[in-house]
Amino acid sequence: MPSLLDIAWLIPFAPFAGAFFVLILLVSFNRTMNRLSKPVSYWLIACVSLSAVISFALFDKKLSGNVFDWDLNIANFQYHLGLYIDNLSSLISAISCLMVLLLMIFSYFSSDRNKGYVLYFVSLGLSCGALLFLVLSGSILHSFP
Repeated sequence: MPSLLDIAWLIPFAPFAGAFFVLILLVSFNRTMNRLSKPVSYWLIACVSLSAVISFALFDKKLSGNVFDWDLNIANFQYHLGLYIDNLSSLISAISCLMVLLLMIFSYFSSDRNKGYVLYFVSLGLSCGALLFLVLSGSILHSFP
């Protein structure tokens, strides 16, 4: 059974990948996806909930370490990509996941399901994934040479 640090990469990846998957389906099947607002809402709420549960578990266990560490060389531009977990970053990611989750649940119950509803949930999922990636990436200013 993998440890909690082995699956910590799911924290930013789950909301981002879930929202990107729905976005691809929305672009491909626009009319059908706009009719499927409830399953899309459930899917994206589940993705953000998974990130929140993992973040809270990491904060509870007080685990820290590298999740992954890559050095990319694209067109003579070297970029260091890594996700680091410590106590503060797991707390911030848990709180931000909880805030986005509350916003999604409140929007699910109070919003009308018009044409832009699915795109709104996709944008919430993408922004949550990007925010979690920035929180867990360490110092983003030291990434560039």
